[in-house]
Amino acid sequence: MDNGLLLSIIVPVYKVEPYLPRCVDSILNQTFGAFELILVDDGSPDRCGEICDGYAAQDSRVRVIHKENGGLSSARNAGIDIARGQWLAFVDSDDYITPDCYEKLLDCGRRRNVKLVCAGRWDVSEKTGEKTPGLCPEKEETVSGTELARRIFTWDHLDSASWDKLYRAELFDGIRYPVGRVNEDLPVTYRLALKAGEVAMLPERVYYYVHREGSITYSAVSPKTFHLSEHTEQILALCRENYPELERQARFLNAWAQYYNLYRLDLAAASDRKEFSEQYRRSRRRLIRELPFLLGCPYGTGRVKRDSVLLAFGLYRPLRTVYRALGR
Repeated sequence: MDNGLLLSIIVPVYKVEPYLPRCVDSILNQTFGAFELILVDDGSPDRCGEICDGYAAQDSRVRVIHKENGGLSSARNAGIDIARGQWLAFVDSDDYITPDCYEKLLDCGRRRNVKLVCAGRWDVSEKTGEKTPGLCPEKEETVSGTELARRIFTWDHLDSASWDKLYRAELFDGIRYPVGRVNEDLPVTYRLALKAGEVAMLPERVYYYVHREGSITYSAVSPKTFHLSEHTEQILALCRENYPELERQARFLNAWAQYYNLYRLDLAAASDRKEFSEQYRRSRRRLIRELPFLLGCPYGTGRVKRDSVLLAFGLYRPLRTVYRALGR
C-alpha cells in the first residue's frame, strides 16, 4: 500500500452502459481530489469496458481492471486486492454520489479518529428520477462496533450496504466479500464494524441509490433469493457463540429473513412456488417457531409482524387475492 495515497474508490462494472458515465463523472468531480478510482470491468458484454478505458486515458486517477465475469463480490475483491489508498470506498456503477461525498466522509473520519464512517443516502426512482430520503444516521456521534452491528441487524437508520460508508484499508486484511453470493454486504459489514472497534455516524445523505428494475435487488425468485436467510442463519450461529450481546438482534434478523423468503414466494408464479417448495416449507417452519419472539421484540414494523403471522399460517396469498377482488 502507498501511504501517500489517501483514498481508493472501487466501482464494479457489469452491463450498466447507460448509467456508467453518470456514476464515474460524479466521482471524478469530487471536491476532494486525492484519490484513485478503480473501475473493475467484470466481463461486461456491452461497451462498459471501452468506456472505462476511455476514462483512464483522460484522467490519471483512473485505473481499470478487465476480468472474466465473477459477480459483484469478485469484482469488489479484485479492486481491494490492488487498492493503494489508506481508505477504501465503494460505489455501485448504476448509482452516483454528491460532489462533497468523500470530503465529508474523510473529514468525519479524521475528526472522530475512527476506522469506519457511516453516512446516509437518497433513494432514487429510475423511472421518475424522484429522490426521497433514505436511511441516514440521526446525529453525528461515535459508537462501538457492537452498536453498529445492532443497528445493521435491525435497520436502525442504516443497514449493511457497503457503499454509503468509508473504511480504513486495513479492516479488509483477512476479510473479503463472498464470491457467488448476493446480499454479500451483510456477512461482511458487521465484521468490519466489530473489527473497527469504534465507528463514526455522519448524518449526511451523500449517496444516490438508484432503484431500477432488472437489478440484483429486483430479480426474479432463484436460488440466490435464499442467500439472505443463509447469511442470517450463519450470523445468528456466530453471534450465539462469540457475541452473545448481539444474539437478540441477530435472531430478529434471521426471523425477518424467513418472512422475506415467504413473502417473495407468495408473490411469485406458481411454477416458482413449486420449484422452491422445500425452501418454502423450511422458512415457514422457522417463522412459526420464531413468531412469539418476533411479535414480542421491539424491532420490526407492525406491518411486518402482521404479515409474518399471515405468511406463517399460509393466509397471506389468499387474503391478498380477496382484497384485489374487492378493489382494495
